[in-house]
Amino acid sequence: MPPILPVQRRELVVVTGRALVDQDVRQGRSISLFRGVHVDSRMRDDFLTRCRAALLTQGPDAVLSHRTAAVVLGLRWLPARWATSELSIDVAVPPAPTTTRRRPGLCLWERLIAPDERVDVDGLACTSPTRTLVELARETKLPALLVVQLMDGAIRDERTSVEALYDCTLRLRGHANIRRARELALRARPGVDSPMETRLRLTLEDGGVTGLVTDVRIEEDGRLLARSELADPRLLLWGEYDGYDVHTQQGVFDADRPRHRWVEGRGWKVMRFANGDFATGAICRDWLYEAALAPARIAAMSPSRSPEVAEAWRLLGLR
Repeated sequence: MPPILPVQRRELVVVTGRALVDQDVRQGRSISLFRGVHVDSRMRDDFLTRCRAALLTQGPDAVLSHRTAAVVLGLRWLPARWATSELSIDVAVPPAPTTTRRRPGLCLWERLIAPDERVDVDGLACTSPTRTLVELARETKLPALLVVQLMDGAIRDERTSVEALYDCTLRLRGHANIRRARELALRARPGVDSPMETRLRLTLEDGGVTGLVTDVRIEEDGRLLARSELADPRLLLWGEYDGYDVHTQQGVFDADRPRHRWVEGRGWKVMRFANGDFATGAICRDWLYEAALAPARIAAMSPSRSPEVAEAWRLLGLR
C-alpha cells in the first residue's frame, strides 16, 4: 500500500522492494512529489503533505520558511493562493551549496536559522513567526502593504511584536534588503483588527499624515466606553474604516451612529472611510484638511468638555 505520509524512496525500497515501489508509481497509486520522496497519489494536492515531502529532500537543519512557513504557522490575513500548489514550497537550508539538494517545486533559501528562530508545528520545522515575517519583508517582490498587514495580524495575535521584529532585523544587519525589513517592521502596530485598517493607516502616512495612533480607547472607571481604530489624540481626529459586510449589519449599523455622536460630543472629529475612498485620493486630502482646522477647533472648546480636550489643549500648548 502506498504511504499516506511522505517517505524517502530508499526507505520504501528497503521495506517493500524496488519492484513494488516502481509498480505503485506506474499504476498511479503513489507519486513522487519531489524526486526521491513518495506518497499516496491521493495526497498530491495536500499542502501539509507537500511540506513534509519538501523537508525530506533536505538535511536535518532544513526548515520551512517565507510564504510556506507563514501558511503552516497560520498567520492572519494571508493570500489564499499561498496555500495552493501554484507556488513552490519555501525551505531554508544552511549555506552549503555543495550539499543542497535542489528539486523542481522547491524554492531553497540559504539561511542560518538560530535555534530560537525555529518552531515545530505538527512535526514540521518552521522559522518562527518573527523570523518568517522579517524574511517576507526582505522580499522586494512582495508589496509593502501586504507585509505590514501580516505583521499587524501577527502582533494582534501576540505571535510577535514591533520590538521583536526590529531586534530580528538588527541581528541580520548586513543581509540583503534588511533595511527594507526594518522600515516595514517599524510601521507595524498593535491593536489592528483588519487588513483594511492597515491600508488606511499606511495610505495616510504615505500621504504625509503624522501623529497617528492605533487602538485609542476612552475609558472611565475601568470601563471601555469607546475605541478607535486610528486616531490623532493631539488634534482630536478619530478615524474609522467601515467595511461593508460588517458595518451594514443591522446591529452594527444601529450602534455606530449614537457611538459616533457620543465621541463627537467629547470634542473629537469623527472621520469614517470606506473602500471606495482609496481610489479617489480623498482620504489624505480630507484628513489633512481637518488637521489644519483642528487647533482652532480645539481652542474654541472648553478644556472641561472632556479629559481628551484638556489633554489636547496641553499638547497644543494652549494652556
